[in-house]
Amino acid sequence: MRVRLDPRQWPGRVIPETDAEIDTAVEAFCLRATWPDAHRAAVRRVVEPWFAEGWSVDALLAAVDRRPDGTRQGSPRNRDQVAHDFLRARLRSWWQGGALRARPPVAGMTLGAWWRVNRRNARLTQPRPPRPLSAAGTLAREQSRERVRARLKDPVERSRELARRRQEVLDSLLVPGQRTPTFDDARKLLADVRLPAHPVCSRCGCRQGVLPHAA
Repeated sequence: MRVRLDPRQWPGRVIPETDAEIDTAVEAFCLRATWPDAHRAAVRRVVEPWFAEGWSVDALLAAVDRRPDGTRQGSPRNRDQVAHDFLRARLRSWWQGGALRARPPVAGMTLGAWWRVNRRNARLTQPRPPRPLSAAGTLAREQSRERVRARLKDPVERSRELARRRQEVLDSLLVPGQRTPTFDDARKLLADVRLPAHPVCSRCGCRQGVLPHAA
């Protein structure tokens, strides 16, 4: 499968097979390992046999960091160490008895398999097309739109609609079983208020005949 990918977008679990894929994977490995000074051709000579046995970029990065038993390999590479020599030394612990390479710590797949999985996931996650409305649904939608347009055009209707909604809110505050208070109820409340029997002094505000005048 001939697909040219940017090394920054190379899938880490893909096992490169062709020369172009290996070149891309080597560049992706150096970028992810932050080895900008690495000699690409020398790195390729080290990793190409590992790619041939089912290793991927993710697997190589995991092997550089840890041994097969999970223990850490040691400190990261410093600039005084040659990149491909450092990589070869780290991969040495992944030889079983010095004869066979261990199984990769990260399972890989071919570029074609990755492409099929990627396409399937894209189909599963893409938004579904809207289902067409039935005749009844279309009619209800048009009626609703007509009501909205009518309210927006007629200022009197908008005012009535606003008053209706306010009244609904006020009615919801009533105690169940009680009627809405009227102006007559307010007048009755004021009629029950008794004015003081004694006149009030306009100068000091005291009720005359109850409190003695100030000397």
